[in-house]
Amino acid sequence: MVDKSLASRHGAPARFAEAAAARFSLICAILIGSSIVAPLLSQTTIRIGTAVDGPSRLDLAFRQAVQEELTKLAGNRFSLAFPADRQLVADWTVERAARNVDALLADPQVDAVIALGWAGPAYVVSLSNLPKTVVAAVIADSETQGAPIEVRERTAGGGAVTERIRVSGVPNLSYISFNLKPGREIEAYREIVPFTRLTFVTQWALEGPWLSPFRSRIEDGFRAIGVETRFVDAELSVDAVLAALPSDTQAVLLDWLPQLDEGEFDQLIQGLTDRKIPSFTLVGQRHVQRGALAGLNRNRNEQRLARRVALNLFNILLGEDAAALPVDFELDQQLMINLETARAIGVDPRYSVLTEAELIGQGRGQAARTLSLPATMREAERVNLDLLASERAVEAGLQTVRVARSNLLPQLSASGASSFIDRDRSSLFQPQRQVSGSVGLNQLIYSEEARSGFDIERHQQDSRVEERAQLRLDVLVDAAVSYLEVLRAKTVERIQRNNLRLTRSNLDLAQARLDLGASGREEVLRWRNQIAVDRRRVIDAGAGLGQAELLVNRLLNRPLEERFETLEVGLDDPELALSFERLGPYIESPGRFDVFRSFMTEYAWDASPEIRRLDAAVRGAERSLSAAKRAFYIPTVSLQAQARTFENGGAGSDDPLGSIDRLEWMIGVNATLPIFEGGALRARRTRAQLELDRLRLDRDATRLLIGQSIQSALFQAGASYAGIALARDAAQAAQENLQLVRENYSEGQVDILRLLDAQTQALSADLDAANAIFNHLIDLMRVQRAAGRFDYFRSVSDRNEFLQEVAEFFRSQGLPARNP
Repeated sequence: MVDKSLASRHGAPARFAEAAAARFSLICAILIGSSIVAPLLSQTTIRIGTAVDGPSRLDLAFRQAVQEELTKLAGNRFSLAFPADRQLVADWTVERAARNVDALLADPQVDAVIALGWAGPAYVVSLSNLPKTVVAAVIADSETQGAPIEVRERTAGGGAVTERIRVSGVPNLSYISFNLKPGREIEAYREIVPFTRLTFVTQWALEGPWLSPFRSRIEDGFRAIGVETRFVDAELSVDAVLAALPSDTQAVLLDWLPQLDEGEFDQLIQGLTDRKIPSFTLVGQRHVQRGALAGLNRNRNEQRLARRVALNLFNILLGEDAAALPVDFELDQQLMINLETARAIGVDPRYSVLTEAELIGQGRGQAARTLSLPATMREAERVNLDLLASERAVEAGLQTVRVARSNLLPQLSASGASSFIDRDRSSLFQPQRQVSGSVGLNQLIYSEEARSGFDIERHQQDSRVEERAQLRLDVLVDAAVSYLEVLRAKTVERIQRNNLRLTRSNLDLAQARLDLGASGREEVLRWRNQIAVDRRRVIDAGAGLGQAELLVNRLLNRPLEERFETLEVGLDDPELALSFERLGPYIESPGRFDVFRSFMTEYAWDASPEIRRLDAAVRGAERSLSAAKRAFYIPTVSLQAQARTFENGGAGSDDPLGSIDRLEWMIGVNATLPIFEGGALRARRTRAQLELDRLRLDRDATRLLIGQSIQSALFQAGASYAGIALARDAAQAAQENLQLVRENYSEGQVDILRLLDAQTQALSADLDAANAIFNHLIDLMRVQRAAGRFDYFRSVSDRNEFLQEVAEFFRSQGLPARNP
């Protein structure tokens, strides 16, 4: 046993010692923190000066964004000031940009400096001794521009991970480098358009002690990949820039060009387009949206960059060493191609390029129209060729009914004749000229064959009408499914493109690890192999989209390659009365789902055109059988009447007796009854009976089939609905796992196989999550097809009435009805 007295004697001092140690640690932390923060707190306001290269709207807006981000970060910790007379703007000359930076560094009223643009930051990193903190953004590429750089190690993840980062290593200097590799970008552009002579339109002449080396490195780097480069200063007017382009220019690379307003930039792009010159931009998305052919960088890089500049200065103000802050800034890049510009200059990018590109504009012209799911179904009902052909068949059948009916109505006929013979051959009985005319009337008093034929044709017409209704439902479900398959194909293509973009990012990550010596070249090669695989997947997804669009256009009787935009379909669409979200209370348990399926089965039987078509066929067969039976004992009775007159002339026309009556007429009733036809009567009766039996069996089988179809469709829709949430959860978990593994990979904690496996799982989970939604919507369409009615063709009152019928059915089964 433990000696409690000993424990009490030694426990209190031990606890006191622990508490004392904790207090001592806290005091040390306060003292250390005070040594860092005290200088900041002792100064009531921190004054920040900025140097911007020129008076462009974009650069000034970026400066404003940096100041706003910094103010948010500072909060109540300390006061910031941005004196208006210390916000210096150069005139797009390197000399003025350098003078502004020098002025701020020498100004005792400025505590920290932010240099924004290209020229100012390039000058800052050329300085070896900075008297105060400077944050410079941006450096295009630290190595190319000769910026100071060191590789250091730092701990992350609570000290559990050591990572290697690149820093400036210069006291008071923090800069941000894009690490642009223009040669790599040029290679990407050359996949779109091959060229060997490039003109670089830049905002700077790239002259001077700290910009000339940058120009030389660009020229040397481009020359190494077989591209001759010439430079044109965008400080000239747009017309002068266009006039200065060498006549043998095959492509133009556009710099940031902030000094050009939107109108001037549009004029420049239009001039290049008119000359059929491909234009590539280092800015990226903004320029591509305004008409440049291609670019890599996304717009959101600018907001991220503003936040990064503000965060670096904020951390320095809190006491971090500016020389130890990371300098690398990972751009969010994605190849973007303006298809309208491509079409205007006669460029047709290959599939291998389009797989990785985000396409802006429409390469084949603007989409002719926008389709939604209900619009697609309604248009299919109006213009589908199969339905139009079926409509003609129904109209032709109606005429067949009228033909059959005509046999029961009076038949009136008229005829005339005229003859002229040789006079020598004429006689009293054959005058030389004779003209005659007659009128006949036939009326069936009773004919079982004619009456049954009319009745049977009417039933067959009813069958044709129901057959058309059946085809209508089939076309509608085909149109709905094909539209949803287009949405699915678009989603799959987007997911595959995002996966390809992630693989490209992982390749950049592997290249960065290789540059830092943290991995071997085999990882870079493995990611290049994966890019090829992922590009093939994107091509396959694009082919699937094209095939899905072809089917929609065929069903809508449109040109097969006509483009159309689509609208997304949601599970909560209020027009879907059969939506499982709305019907939740009726399907929330197995017992209630059983009752609901019973209701839907009866509903489907009542609405089924297949059953109605067979009912009409059965009625026709019954009438055929009754006619075959009556043929044994009911005669055909008809009334016949005829009148004839004639006129004679010429030789032989005289009547010596004067007794020939020139008007003849006849009226009579005819009745016929077959006595023996060689067994044909019995054969017809037997055949009619067998045909009736067959149709009744077909109707019973169809009834069972429809019951099975609606129940199976409901089971499938229920399962796919339940699978949506599960697929989403799996996708979210896979994405979180991928993010975690990717971070560990970047820190060297896991190998490439783990990351590849995590990426594959995330891709599969994303595809499953997308497919789960479309599978359920397709299942819903098939439920409605089996039920014989589509919700999109119901009025609001009709949909509410349907839900009321569901509620009434549940009450009839002794179950409480709930409002879904």
